[in-house]
Amino acid sequence: MLAAAVICAVAASLRSPAARHAIEPLFIQVHITNPLSGISSADLGLMLSGAATGFRSFGGPDAPARIFADARIADNLRKTYPDLKCKTLSFDDDPIISDRGFLGISDARGLRPCFKILSIDGTLPWGRVHDDGNLEKDGAPYPFIMAGAEKWDPNAHSTIVQTGVTAMTRAFIAAVDRSGDILSPVRYTMKITTPADLATTSNEVSFLEPCTYPLKNPMVFCSPVRFFKILSESGFDVIELTGNHNNDFSSRYNMESIGMLERAGMRYFGGGRNKQDAEQVRYIAVKDATVAFIGFNEPGPETAFAAENRAGAARLSLETFVRSIREAAGKADIIIVTVQWGNEDGPIPREIQTRYFHLAADLGATIMVSSSAHRPMGLEFYRGRFISYGLGNFLFDQMQSLNHRRGLIARHHLYRGRHVATELIPYCIHDWSQPRISTGRDARAIMEEVFRRSIGPVFRRP
Repeated sequence: MLAAAVICAVAASLRSPAARHAIEPLFIQVHITNPLSGISSADLGLMLSGAATGFRSFGGPDAPARIFADARIADNLRKTYPDLKCKTLSFDDDPIISDRGFLGISDARGLRPCFKILSIDGTLPWGRVHDDGNLEKDGAPYPFIMAGAEKWDPNAHSTIVQTGVTAMTRAFIAAVDRSGDILSPVRYTMKITTPADLATTSNEVSFLEPCTYPLKNPMVFCSPVRFFKILSESGFDVIELTGNHNNDFSSRYNMESIGMLERAGMRYFGGGRNKQDAEQVRYIAVKDATVAFIGFNEPGPETAFAAENRAGAARLSLETFVRSIREAAGKADIIIVTVQWGNEDGPIPREIQTRYFHLAADLGATIMVSSSAHRPMGLEFYRGRFISYGLGNFLFDQMQSLNHRRGLIARHHLYRGRHVATELIPYCIHDWSQPRISTGRDARAIMEEVFRRSIGPVFRRP
């Protein structure tokens, strides 16, 4: 009877006018590998009544759930829900990050990127999350609230959506022409990229005419000028230019493509009109936060690098890498660092990748991504900072293996100038050109492969 009463109380809170305007939410976090993505208000009632014994109670894996309350809200939580069975812990303590049975309750102060936040009835304080990856910012009210928790300011929350490799060339050209719809490649992803406060992709091929399929040399890339509409209609705000192929048809077309970005109101980083431009840290204001974008290319070839009088990618050097991040650490709240590595297909990061990204985190970088990966690769949370060793292909024609067709869209959540969470939205590329959001078993298979390749204490099994 007690469990039923708590469930009814939670359901009533959804209907009450006060709850619709409540700004003191509590969050439920689990280990990032947990296949659960959300629970219902009925599941929440079971947990708060002490009736839930494991994740299976919520439709999750047959595993025990160890419930913890963040020390900042624990006393108030127990007074509000006296039947809740939980232990008190500081969510800043490192030992909990590898606990696969972790189920944590906190307010916004306890959010950490290495955990996954569970939606409740498909909602979070920032909106309703749909199976197709769409984030509806004006969705149903969020039900898990508590007086005395940190007040939620929707104006202090923002999202940055980040994708992997964009190279709209070769068979991609033919596939789009066959479809008769120039926006067919982004039909399933526009609803994710367009509403974001910032959306970024790594565009590795310059636009020029004539550019037709088949290309004379399948390893010398170009994109038709008309394909620029795919970027602009997708709502991309920031374009990474660290790729190896932007100078394939000479730096002239790279320069012209940069001009197209500027006329469309887009910013770029990791490449530019010359060496100085390419190495510039790009600062962008997102609500109350300043975000810095830094990008480099490691492998070349030489013709891909920017020079004093040549457009191209920023060449990776230890000196420039350190100087750029140190500069950004003094000016930005969030620092995003991307590098085009020589490792494009190997699922295990090379020593240089981990060494440079660990150094970036030590210097203050927040989010680090290998932008050259042609398959989704593993994650790491070094010192709590998000590292992806590859999100995979996004708009590209590689269909030679299932892993080359798979990819991830990262939706980073910022709150009060702090990186608090990252959603990973899996997809699979169809018809040489079109990423379609994966759900159910297909989505789990992609994430299991990513987690299998992930490294560091978060992914260490006891």
